[in-house]
Amino acid sequence: MTTVSLIGPGRAGRSLAAALADAGCDVRDVLTRHDDVTSAARGVDVLVIATPDAAIAEVAARVRPEPDTVVVHLSGALGLDVLAPHPRRASLHPLVPLPSAEVGRVRLRSGITFAVAGDPVAAELAGVLDGNVVVVEDEHRAAYHAAACIASNHLVALMGQVERVATSAGLDLEAFVGLARAALTDVVELGPGAALTGPAARGDDTTLERHRQTLDPAEIPGYEAGVALARRLATERAVHDSAATDRCVTDGAETGATLALTSSDGAGRPEARAGGRRPRRAKVMRVVASAQEFSDVLDTERALGRSVGLVPTMGALHAGHIALVERATAECDVVAVTVFVNPLQFNDAADLAAYPRDLDADVAVARSAGASLVFAPPVEEMYGAQPARMASTVHVEGVSEGLEGASRPGHFDGVSTVVAKLFALSGRCRAYFGEKDFQQLAVVRRMVADLSIPVTIVGCATVREVDGLAMSSRNTRLEPGQRRAALALHRALRAGRTCVERGERDPVRVTAVMTAVLVAEPLVTPDYAVVVDPSTLECPTEVLGEVRLLVAARVGGVRLIDNESACASAAVSVRQDRVLVNTGEER
Repeated sequence: MTTVSLIGPGRAGRSLAAALADAGCDVRDVLTRHDDVTSAARGVDVLVIATPDAAIAEVAARVRPEPDTVVVHLSGALGLDVLAPHPRRASLHPLVPLPSAEVGRVRLRSGITFAVAGDPVAAELAGVLDGNVVVVEDEHRAAYHAAACIASNHLVALMGQVERVATSAGLDLEAFVGLARAALTDVVELGPGAALTGPAARGDDTTLERHRQTLDPAEIPGYEAGVALARRLATERAVHDSAATDRCVTDGAETGATLALTSSDGAGRPEARAGGRRPRRAKVMRVVASAQEFSDVLDTERALGRSVGLVPTMGALHAGHIALVERATAECDVVAVTVFVNPLQFNDAADLAAYPRDLDADVAVARSAGASLVFAPPVEEMYGAQPARMASTVHVEGVSEGLEGASRPGHFDGVSTVVAKLFALSGRCRAYFGEKDFQQLAVVRRMVADLSIPVTIVGCATVREVDGLAMSSRNTRLEPGQRRAALALHRALRAGRTCVERGERDPVRVTAVMTAVLVAEPLVTPDYAVVVDPSTLECPTEVLGEVRLLVAARVGGVRLIDNESACASAAVSVRQDRVLVNTGEER
């Protein structure tokens, strides 16, 4: 265990002390620079001087050198010479704002970059904090620190100008924060040159002049500085793109490569794209198996002010899952996909063993859809008691019984138990579920409401094949003839919906219409076809307002489910002895 003492209980010092303690270091003392620090380096592996830059040399000179103790400063601008009395010296500068000790404690362990120099212990401390390392020698410290200040302080100052100008237009800063966040995301994924847009980039002097005439004179210097920077970046980008075009044309003559020339902002400026697509930087995605690590990652993201989306799955990801991830990505800053084949949901050990598992493929699908994190725990990580029976499970009374619950006893206890565990690990978030498993969605919604779980449940429309068959991992088990016969489920739902929309109010008659479509297909063995209230899943005595139509059937040896919404309009009526079926016949 590394032993550490610190001098300087300011924001940086307290943040680092707490983060190192959280990471398992033995933090001995946090002294002020006004204390007697003569013996501060005695008996510890590392002494961190976390005072303001102007005081570092003076404080270091007051500390008696110890041959085995590494003295570290946190300055980004200063070299190692300010620690001259000490034989082992290092610098450790975190590239992250530390507005408070509480926020800093989390940020320092969130995978940030540390600039280090000198003794290797600095890089080791960065590793203890799960950080990345860049080595910046003394001769480059000033340029490095200038870049760091521009990225943080100058950016904040620019947003201060945004706030002042927005206020003059009667608007709040909040209206522009999303724009700034999206621009930074583009910088990360595309690079500054490709992310640049706006009138300065496209040479729209008329708009720039209109801005100048509107702005308070005190804002003009800052505005002009921004315009000059944008124009310089645009020029550098044009030169780069021209060189890239020349290279691609030359290479294409020899290799047959093609080049698409387009514009990213409608200004007519060419941008080289391979295969007609803008090059994007690879998205970094983590795959974790530890429940504690999964929870810690999402806690860190929330502490950094980011919203979290969760997509629970059992793997075998298909287009339906992709739609969930893409919806979550559009609405949240960070999206976690869980891949866990939950044994509590299976009544048949053979079905559990046969369930498709391909984590590498699932990770690739999740990454392509925009996920930030995949949580793929082994069974023992989620259920330490396995194979022994779980002592604590979650049962949601009412919506768990009947329908799928009747066909698969205990299934929804397994669903609600694993989802409750995932919610406990993930914390406050938006969780995305497909409407195809409508009873499952109803169970989860009821559980969250009853137990006051701080998770927002988002139901997403069923994703279907071109011919209407609901996407499911089970579809791959259908033979060609069975695959065609399976379309009867969707036809039955459409017939039931048409029946409701044309005025039928008797749920028994609507059920009869759907069942007739199912039994007309020889390869289909119906299980149920029902009309239910969307919230309670109980069959109403009369079809009023919105209802849910649900069907289940076996096609060969494969059991399929599907559902669709229907809405009874009060303006429509029909004689109760006539029901239209999908063939157009009356009975």
